[in-house]
Amino acid sequence: MAQEQRVDRNPTITAHMAAYIHVRRHELGLSLDDVAKRSGSSKAHIWALERRRSKNPTLWLTLALCDALQCSLNSLIGVDVSQPMFSEQEMALIDAHRRIFATAE
Repeated sequence: MAQEQRVDRNPTITAHMAAYIHVRRHELGLSLDDVAKRSGSSKAHIWALERRRSKNPTLWLTLALCDALQCSLNSLIGVDVSQPMFSEQEMALIDAHRRIFATAE
């Protein structure tokens, strides 16, 4: 039975991570095995991440990769995660909430 492929939930992040891991690993002079050992993963998994064959790594592996590659989460995933991202609908709801409760004071 063929193994079902996982859906890539964010191909932009997957592509960035793949390139970043490869480039950063070379900048630090690390082998696939070095990164695997430092992150508690396997060489095959790091190789698969670099080639976009592994998608949606766990949070724990992502954070371990940050440690192994001496980088921030923002750098690894290519997205600024320091501020929450809201859709236009969510922002409209927040604004309405603020207007309602600002007049209640």
